[in-house]
Amino acid sequence: MNDHKHEHLAGERPGSHTNQTILMVVFFIVWIVDSFFLRYTTFLFDWSFVWANIILGLIVLGISVYFMDASHKDLFDTEEQGLATRGVFARVRNPMYLGTVLFYLGLIVFTESLAALVVWLVTCVYYNMLANYEEKMLFEKFGDTFLEYKKTVRKWIPV
Repeated sequence: MNDHKHEHLAGERPGSHTNQTILMVVFFIVWIVDSFFLRYTTFLFDWSFVWANIILGLIVLGISVYFMDASHKDLFDTEEQGLATRGVFARVRNPMYLGTVLFYLGLIVFTESLAALVVWLVTCVYYNMLANYEEKMLFEKFGDTFLEYKKTVRKWIPV
């Protein structure tokens, strides 16, 4: 949706930016404390290949940055109006949220923190609920156009 550069914010679930910030802070606290200080749930890391963790983590982080960057460009660097269905939005319906959860996952891959994985799962559930809410609003605004888009583009797995 791109009727105005920032209109998408008006339809967000109240407090969603605050909730996203809280989840990010909790994730980083848990990930840093568990991964680098207490190391209570990073025992799997001791049996893994460090270079594999680094390479896979960098790949996941790179993909996450792509989705976040491309979605911002497709929403804000365009003069098109209406439902955003081009660019990265032609591949996945929630590229910003997908990029965010992949970013956290990439960090988890580096250290294999199971505590951070639990926070990540909670974060995934939250972003799915937020996406559901926003998609309901998109349906209310765009009706059949959104339903056709929804039939051809997956919510989380890029096509």
